[in-house]
Amino acid sequence: MRTAHTASLATAAGFCTAVLLACGGSDLTLPSEGRPAALAVVDGNGQTAASGQPLPNPLVVRATDGAGRPAPQIRVAFVVTAGGGSTSPDTATTDSDGRASARWTLGSATGAQGVEARVVGSDAIKATFQGTASPVNSGPKRTTTQITSADPSPSFPTQSIVVVFQVTSSGGTPSGTVTVSDGSVSCTASAPGGQCSVAPATAGGKTLTARYAGSSDFSPSSGSADHEVVKAGTSASLTSSNNPSQRDEEVTFSVSVTSSFKTPTGTVQFVEGSCDNPTRTWGAESLDDSGQANLSTRNLSSGSHLMVACYLGTGTFAASASNIVEQKVSKKGQD
Repeated sequence: MRTAHTASLATAAGFCTAVLLACGGSDLTLPSEGRPAALAVVDGNGQTAASGQPLPNPLVVRATDGAGRPAPQIRVAFVVTAGGGSTSPDTATTDSDGRASARWTLGSATGAQGVEARVVGSDAIKATFQGTASPVNSGPKRTTTQITSADPSPSFPTQSIVVVFQVTSSGGTPSGTVTVSDGSVSCTASAPGGQCSVAPATAGGKTLTARYAGSSDFSPSSGSADHEVVKAGTSASLTSSNNPSQRDEEVTFSVSVTSSFKTPTGTVQFVEGSCDNPTRTWGAESLDDSGQANLSTRNLSSGSHLMVACYLGTGTFAASASNIVEQKVSKKGQD
């Protein structure tokens, strides 16, 4: 019986040796190989960024098995544990080197925040990351200023233009002062939305600019709009006090100049022929407060005189020519 037991043991030992050789000896794959036993932080711990902002570097972990070898194809969840931020992706799979990574965006609260990387299905295998959220820059918030309308458009020189503006900011409601100018005249009003009036003195193209001065909470800004200022149109009407008349008889020519804007000022020339090509200039007179002027003469020769009043215009009012009055003058004693 003793000999039989010895033979059996020798046979079993030989069988085990054969099995080990057939399986590659020391390269035999054990059941625990490839299973994650540990998760370690590789990179991304201890970073700082402004609250609500992503950290500059990704969070990187490495999974290893019980023999310290990389554990590939392991799902790792990145879970926010403090601070209320987020990770992307929230779950990643380890590569051939056992590594997995995710980006961390900090929460809005300032101070310490945390993320745990956990092997899915085995929460006990984990690694911890700490991050710090610093206060967001509390400097002045950016603003935008716009001119939304300018009325009337076009306008006349010295006419008031009502300029409407708006100041906005994604960081709140701006307050403070806005100055509107065409480069020569200006007006002020309060932000964020309002209006004020400017009256450019001369005709031509203007650039209206609204400038928000800013405040301790909001940065300055400006906005512009093109605006045209044109001379106000005029109309002249000429009459004769005595037509037909006789030689050496006094005749008074009266002109009235009007405009839709206001009463024109300036000078009128009384000519024969036309304003562009007069054959004789009889004189020039200034308009009175009613926009009227008169020229009296006894020097009209016998015959027909085509009289015209030429309003010369000003920086505010456009020039114009009156109607033609055909003044007929006969010799004394003739009808």
